[in-house]
Amino acid sequence: MKTDLVVTITCPDRPGIVERISETVAGFSANWEESRMARLGGDFAGIVKISVSPEKAEALAETLRALADETMTVVVKFTPPPASDLLKGYLLGQLRVVGADHDGILYAVCRHLAGQGVNIEALQTDLVPAPVTGAPLFQMEAQIKVPRRLSHAELKANLSRIGEELGVDIEIGL
Repeated sequence: MKTDLVVTITCPDRPGIVERISETVAGFSANWEESRMARLGGDFAGIVKISVSPEKAEALAETLRALADETMTVVVKFTPPPASDLLKGYLLGQLRVVGADHDGILYAVCRHLAGQGVNIEALQTDLVPAPVTGAPLFQMEAQIKVPRRLSHAELKANLSRIGEELGVDIEIGL
């Protein structure tokens, strides 16, 4: 049996941040299981799921919290293991949104998904220059869980309508 921790780290970006965190994790014979990390603006932001033996969990959490200083924030949360029937009644899918950047795109799409009982499992957004004009282009990629009761055709049609209203392309695959 293992204890799971979710650790969130933010600080000004610089070399060695991941090395510092991973050294601490390795020092407790803990397992670095899942992570998402990126430079956002001039800051590093990371989240990592770590599993560790129960007798070492509190000490690891305290050692990780002690890495925080005036420039680095470290938050440690004990989290329960995922339920084994987490995907029961859901289909896994992919969602992609691309279009000229403007306010409200993410909110409109997420509001509709939440209203339909769709869960966002992973989400990544970026602003990139459009190929010809260089204007900001919003891109969103998401892994989603769609309730089996929800018609794929209806979800696709509603997202298409939202895409037309927003002036973006929305693709969904289940």
